[in-house]
Amino acid sequence: MHPTTWRWDQGRLTYFQFDNLKAIAQSLLRLEGVVLNLDGDPLRDELERSTGLPFAPNTYKVWRNYKRVFECSFLATDLDGRLYITDFCKRLALEDSGEMDVDEYLSLYVPRFRYPFSGFTHYNPSQPAIYPFCAIIKKLLSDFLIRRQATLSLDDVFSLLIGNGCTGMEPLEHYSTLKRTSRAPQGDEGRQVREMMIFVSQLSLLKWDNGLLHLDIASRDFEDYDGFHQLVTPVFTEPKASEEEDFVAITTLTGAIVYPFKLQSREAPTDDIFIEGKRTRITHIKIERSPLLRRLYLRTHPGTTCDMCVANMRERYPWTENILEVHHLLPLSSALTVTSEGTSLADVVGICPNCHKSTHAFYRKWLNENRLEDFRNKNEARVVYNQAKETVSV
Repeated sequence: MHPTTWRWDQGRLTYFQFDNLKAIAQSLLRLEGVVLNLDGDPLRDELERSTGLPFAPNTYKVWRNYKRVFECSFLATDLDGRLYITDFCKRLALEDSGEMDVDEYLSLYVPRFRYPFSGFTHYNPSQPAIYPFCAIIKKLLSDFLIRRQATLSLDDVFSLLIGNGCTGMEPLEHYSTLKRTSRAPQGDEGRQVREMMIFVSQLSLLKWDNGLLHLDIASRDFEDYDGFHQLVTPVFTEPKASEEEDFVAITTLTGAIVYPFKLQSREAPTDDIFIEGKRTRITHIKIERSPLLRRLYLRTHPGTTCDMCVANMRERYPWTENILEVHHLLPLSSALTVTSEGTSLADVVGICPNCHKSTHAFYRKWLNENRLEDFRNKNEARVVYNQAKETVSV
């Protein structure tokens, strides 16, 4: 296999959705240490019952068909015939949804995933180290510095990054000098790299739309946040001779100095900081500052009617174009759903500024009454939003 071939698990994007990974991690943690070569299937009942996901086909053991999903997501592997659970899995499986959100998970993941990767066949520890996700984001950041906007297509990844032998370890300046090459996808390479791009687009600073990976930040984001450097700086580990030893090494967080990337892309309103006794907390309800997400939403939802109070903002304020804001129907730790078509807008609604601020207040009251730090899942968040909507006097 060519040393510059980028690989991934293909055809299982649903299982790499962050909320599904969280549910899978919780299930795997309960199965820790199980013998994988037992008669029957030691994983199927627990995984299907707890996650609600199908692990087809039923004629094959889950581990045989989904081993690469578990390993590519840094959740688990097979050690001496038993299910080994990683530090990533343990952190992700914590029931308190505020413990690890999608940005933290990917900020720990991106600088650690590299080729050679022991989860793939033909593991070769002598292969030069390549950090593909670091290279992808470095290219976007480099372009943003020059043009204040940045997108990356599948063809760009092959022609500019893979074709030029980028490793992700080069300085940011290197990515502004790349010239196009004739490197193009061969066989199923295109599909695999495309799904890598969709997977990483769950970071709040990225969006997948119309076959392009967009860097979704404003100029002040780049100036204000220093997490970018940690996000794209590879955590180098010398490839081990043993596949098992290598997997454990790159997925270990214990004892490591960790700099989780936290892009504050959901901007807090002025009144959502409050005190309970001696404890100060900021609610999870934030206003999305994402410049691209709002454009995508208004492109597909061009109306000016508030989803909450059903008032037409253009009729009420005829001197304005569209003042609707994007509201997330999600717990803080959840990621916007990403499909092969793009970042889903099913997780957001457009509401007017007054309703947006009032919805935050309703959430805050509900969370306090139920002694919760955050909604426990997407369904609960949607139910509470609808309760607020039904209570509005129109």
